[in-house]
Amino acid sequence: MHKLSRLFLHLHLELIVRSGLILLALLLPAEPGIVLGADSQIMPLAVKSLLLDGQVVGDRIVVVGERGHILISEDQGVSWQQQQVPTRTTLTSVFFVDPANGWAAGHDGIILQTGDGGRHWQQVYSDPQHEQAILDLWFSDLENGYAVGAYGLFLVTEDGGASWQPLDFDPATLGTDGTNPDTEEDASIEESWGIDFHLNQMTATATGRIFVAAEAGNLYRSDDGGRSWLSLPSPYEGSFYGTLSLAQGTVLAFGLRGHLFRTEDAGNTWTAVQTGTQATLNDGILLADGRIALAGLAGALLLSEDNGLSFQLHAQADRAGIAKVLQAGDGTLVLIGEKGARRLALPGKGKGAGQ
Repeated sequence: MHKLSRLFLHLHLELIVRSGLILLALLLPAEPGIVLGADSQIMPLAVKSLLLDGQVVGDRIVVVGERGHILISEDQGVSWQQQQVPTRTTLTSVFFVDPANGWAAGHDGIILQTGDGGRHWQQVYSDPQHEQAILDLWFSDLENGYAVGAYGLFLVTEDGGASWQPLDFDPATLGTDGTNPDTEEDASIEESWGIDFHLNQMTATATGRIFVAAEAGNLYRSDDGGRSWLSLPSPYEGSFYGTLSLAQGTVLAFGLRGHLFRTEDAGNTWTAVQTGTQATLNDGILLADGRIALAGLAGALLLSEDNGLSFQLHAQADRAGIAKVLQAGDGTLVLIGEKGARRLALPGKGKGAGQ
């Protein structure tokens, strides 16, 4: 039985119901005749296939997705060129620290590396036997980075991705006064139970704090560059798919069924924000004009003009799921997801839903 088929059997129906595009990627069937380790196939319609992540890298945009697809646009997302990649494994994440150096990761614990802006890639890590997909990558600099993913997967590199080591992810519990009250009893509980939640996304604030958004209402924070972690009080029991750092220390956390929360004290307390949608929210971005955009399933696109205090829904007519929202250099939005990569003119300020 193929790895993905076995993974499907291990997932409960509840998890499937509350899934987003990342879980859809976990459940993708294998391409007929696929050979592990085989190079990706150059396909004319790759730009319209399921794509799961992307990044604006200088004057280029790099996106990744199913079947090992990696595509580059050098004209603001108008046209795309698929790159030759040494895998046909679904890629879920891409991260660049500068215009030249980047990494991509996905199923089978695979990690690829590029030193020329994404035009050529080499495999630097894989771990298919543990059947844990990497769901996100984050690097603080050229040498130090993390990969997080399914069932508590947590990898670290200190040599620019040349080697990766798995770490036990055992966050302490944050006290109600914002301090770390970790005790021997707490530690023994964590050791016996462990962390096996899907770790969906890792991101950093302007002040250097790192947040991890996870399934089952779990949110984690590091105040020391990832050396130690705290489990934050959660405002919601459903999964979180991401966080977004805003001005003045504000952070948004978003996830299933349109749930969105806002904190002004680094996650010690959270306030619910109305979104006007029950669609799962997968990604968020701070736009060049100061507005905030959130995007998710069923074509959900939300815009805020008040630092995340309120949002207007701009639902896309095709209802195609969005995994990632980017902004090209010309101001146009580039939506990455169920229908590949496509451009969308940014609605003007002061425009409500449907305007």
